[in-house]
Parts: sequence; C-alpha cells; structure tokens
Amino acid sequence: MPVRLITIPFSHYCEKARWALDRAGIAFEEDGHLPMLHYLATFLAGAKRTVPVVVDGNTVLTDSTEIIAWADQHEPGSLLPKDPKTRAVALELEDDFDRNLGPATRRWGYFQLMPQPATQQRILAKHVPRWEVIALRFTKPLAFGMLKRGLNITAEGAERSRAKIDDTLDRVGALLADGRTYLAGDQFSVADLAFASLVAPVTRPEGHPMQEPALELFSGAAREQVDRWRSSPAGTFAQRMYADHR
Repeated sequence: MPVRLITIPFSHYCEKARWALDRAGIAFEEDGHLPMLHYLATFLAGAKRTVPVVVDGNTVLTDSTEIIAWADQHEPGSLLPKDPKTRAVALELEDDFDRNLGPATRRWGYFQLMPQPATQQRILAKHVPRWEVIALRFTKPLAFGMLKRGLNITAEGAERSRAKIDDTLDRVGALLADGRTYLAGDQFSVADLAFASLVAPVTRPEGHPMQEPALELFSGAAREQVDRWRSSPAGTFAQRMYADHR
C-alpha cells in the first residue's frame, strides 16, 4: 500500500510534512480533512488528534519533525545535513520555528479569516470529503468556537502573534545578512523547509500546492502587513525557497 499522509490540507505543519515527502521522493496519497473532523481518521490510524500523520504499513508517524527524519532516511542528506554540526544548527532552527513561528502565523491567519464566511468556505472546502463540507454547515458555530478557545484566537492573541512573527523574521533576516544562501550550511535543509512552510500563511508564496497567494482575501490592514512581511529579507528568502525548491 502507498504511504498515506493524513492532513488538514491548508495546515502549514501539514505542508511541512508534504514538502518533506516530496523532497525525499516518497510517493504518497494525501487524506485531507477539515479541522476536528480529522479526528476520526487519525484515531483509526492509531494516532492521536494532531496532524500531519504518516501511515506506512505498521509505521505511524505523528509529528512533522518525526516525518522529516523518517523521510531523510529514504533519501539521506535530502533534508538533514550530513555534517553533525550543521545538522545540529538546522535542527535547532527547525525546533525554534516549530515552537514560535508556526503557532504565531496560524493564530494571526485564523484571526484574519474568522470574520469572512465566504473566504472560509473557499479555503476550507478544498481537498476534503464532500460530507465534511456539508457537515461543517451544521457544526461550524461549535467548531469555530472550539477553535477560537483552543488557539486563543483573539485580537490580543493576534497582536502577540504579529510581534512574534516580526521577531522571527528579524532574526532570520540577521542570519541572512552575511550573504548566505541557506540558513544552515551550503545546501537546502530542514531549516529552510521549516521556515518557508511555517511562514507561508503570511508570505503567501507562489508555488504553494494548497494555498492561493491572492491577497484580496485579506482586509486592507492585513494586506499591508502581509506586504511588509513578504518584502522583508526573510520574507523574500522564504518565497525564494518555494521558487527554487518546491
């Protein structure tokens, strides 16, 4: 049986895993679901509530970092630098982006979309079973209420997330200031993939397989903020990673 990747299709953590599998040349079938309605698929696979999940026979991987390590075993050096010191730097950066950047871009992005029902439908209805789209019509108030509480999607939370995004992009920009081509070592690695995929909700890169770069989906103020992030050295770098490696 082919490798199965269980996702919330528009999730940036799922894009991180998807990109890793593609990068390592691993053929897979994506099993996409709406938030919370994905629980059935993950539980039946022997995982818990979070995605992405990779299922390969009896092997079940339940974290994007774990999936990247597994993918690199199939194509050594495709994501994890072979030099131990460079690998340590790359993994440290990945962990930083996972803990700080990923939650911040998710919260800020959700906050922009919550007041826009038409945009929500346009994004949520893609690449998921039809029955889930129908079910969402009846469960949306409950689902969105749980999402808001679970991720602290408030104006205050979104503002804190904006500041965290600014901080991460400033730090990445400082790394790039020495003229380096990649964040760790002299070739594309997990650090570059993690940064580019986890910042994608606010840089809207061309070439993203599950996301439209169309900025008209955002409010005027949000578009201005996205433009600033996109045009920063780190934002430009993230878009180049998609152009050159995705």
